[in-house]
Amino acid sequence: MAHPPARISQEIVRAARRQRAARLYEARKERWRFRLRRLRRAFLALTGIWIATLVTALALGGLPFMATVLSILLGIAVFTLLAIYPATPRTNAGDLESASLTELAGSAELWLEGKRRALPNAAIDAIDMIGVRLEQIAPQLAMLEETGPAAREVRKLLSEHLPGLVDSYTRIPPALRSKPGTGGTTPSEQLVDGLCVISEEIEAMSVDLSRNDIDGLATRNRFLETKYVDARERG
Repeated sequence: MAHPPARISQEIVRAARRQRAARLYEARKERWRFRLRRLRRAFLALTGIWIATLVTALALGGLPFMATVLSILLGIAVFTLLAIYPATPRTNAGDLESASLTELAGSAELWLEGKRRALPNAAIDAIDMIGVRLEQIAPQLAMLEETGPAAREVRKLLSEHLPGLVDSYTRIPPALRSKPGTGGTTPSEQLVDGLCVISEEIEAMSVDLSRNDIDGLATRNRFLETKYVDARERG
């Protein structure tokens, strides 16, 4: 069994938490923007209903009392409905399967962030590490072909294995999550270990995707040294 504490860089975790604080701040602003747009639409609908009622009353020389009451109630009902729905968007596990490669890393990070409160405190460092790795690999995924073998491996890891691991843990009754199983480890320990494996696998995939660029940079550097540095020394 792997030992998570030894595999988690505290320096990277601290940086991840600073990045997470910035992301949460932006996410809160986006949620408030979404709510304000919802309220604006509700106010417009309410105003439209009452203006239509007023115009109708002026055209007909007045409205019956019951019609006036119904129009007021209709306006209030429409305002309440539009002020509440649609609900603030949340990323579900099913969304990961349909997400494009460009959106996949960000969607996986949002989904995992939404599960944070359901997971044990021991998993927080591993979750933060996965967040760092996802931000690292996101630009690389945008350059992959959707149907390529590398894309399939990344998609399988983020849309199947990661949600499967977390959902398997959350289905276990809370009272049993800290009790050792047949292998001598608790479900919480198994979860942390699995998250660490996923974090390392994302890092390995990122390195593999960068291999050609790293080799190309080394080759170009050798070429420049040969062309300019060695030439200057010979001159």
